[in-house]
Amino acid sequence: MNLLESGGPMAIMWRSGSLVLLAGALTLGCEPASVLEARDQLGRGGEREVEYILPVIADTFSVESLLDEEVLVATADGLLGIRLDTRLLSYGVGVFAPLVMGDSVSITAHQEVVQDASLNQLNFGDIDSVIRQVDINDARLHVNVSNTADIAAVLVDFNLGVKQLDAGGQPLAFEIDSLTGMDILVPVAETGGNSLTIAANSDTSFTLQGGALVNRLIHMVLDGRRAAVVGVGILTTDAPSGQITAADVISVQTELVAVIDLTLPDTGVVFTKNTTQDGLSIDSVEVPTILERLVEARVASGILNNLPFSIEVDIAFAPGDLGDSDVFAHPDAVVVGRMTVDTTVIDASGRPIAAQLTNAEVSLVGDELRALLGDRFTATLRIRLKGAATSNRRGVVLAGTNILVNSSARVVLRLGASQ
Repeated sequence: MNLLESGGPMAIMWRSGSLVLLAGALTLGCEPASVLEARDQLGRGGEREVEYILPVIADTFSVESLLDEEVLVATADGLLGIRLDTRLLSYGVGVFAPLVMGDSVSITAHQEVVQDASLNQLNFGDIDSVIRQVDINDARLHVNVSNTADIAAVLVDFNLGVKQLDAGGQPLAFEIDSLTGMDILVPVAETGGNSLTIAANSDTSFTLQGGALVNRLIHMVLDGRRAAVVGVGILTTDAPSGQITAADVISVQTELVAVIDLTLPDTGVVFTKNTTQDGLSIDSVEVPTILERLVEARVASGILNNLPFSIEVDIAFAPGDLGDSDVFAHPDAVVVGRMTVDTTVIDASGRPIAAQLTNAEVSLVGDELRALLGDRFTATLRIRLKGAATSNRRGVVLAGTNILVNSSARVVLRLGASQ
């Protein structure tokens, strides 16, 4: 049965961004208000059927919900990003004083990056394990360069990179891009040139693309390697008058924003979530009688996928309040057949264009119904995200996009004296 067909005993509608289940009972005459009342009617009256709807999963899954809202950021082009860290590379250039027109000196500085949520550094919340498995393609380096001197400063061939630190905290060689064999560097320069001029007593701000740098930095830290953001280059000045004095500082502050622009592994990545629901509250001694009167039991599911990945959805439920335990591993678990939803329509860069909707029904046999007949039951929703071949497994998550899942059990009982 198509869950979107109107006029049937069960339909799913999309309203105000959420999934709403509409249930109509298959009733004849005055029907019982509860299963307990239905039990009392089992042996009297003419034969008829009554239907009950139990929610199994009614949830919205989004990447945003897995992250601390303090680190979430929407980019100017509407993408979802994570504010990872603020780095301050400060150069006490006064040691080179006096520095006048024509002089130049090599400068270098580094700052270690650690995984510490309290310092807002590399805080990935509940998707930490996912980030370990994926490559980040897009990261924005919001850079502010400050010059406290009374003379313009010029940075020539100045680059930001990543280095591993030795046991003493000293930088080793720059990390190398495995595809190009070159150092992973981000030039800090004016467009089309190799230098950046910062006027006397002023700041200049701009944004750089640093996907490869941030991707390597993140994986080094998550793998337990000591890593640092490093800046190297030449400091000079082209001002005809003035000089850099002993008290002057050139500082480079970078805020790292990793956009949720991911290349997934072939096997995809998995998220799970548990929900505890009310059952039909049937006394255990009455369960055999109820099962004898069972006409039909089905689990109907509707899934709307707004994310730029195809998804595999597995649902399992088991009796009792099981907290966050793995319901799939429970000895009395009932596993609903897998549902696969195609990726949203995406463009060449992996950005979603149009959502995909899938609905399905799976029948339950008598013993599988037992998990729903008690006071409470717990359902686990397991979602596997997989990248599309058309985008080389790459997907870009827009702010506010999500997966909507609604799964309900439909139970039909035969009432009355007729057998």
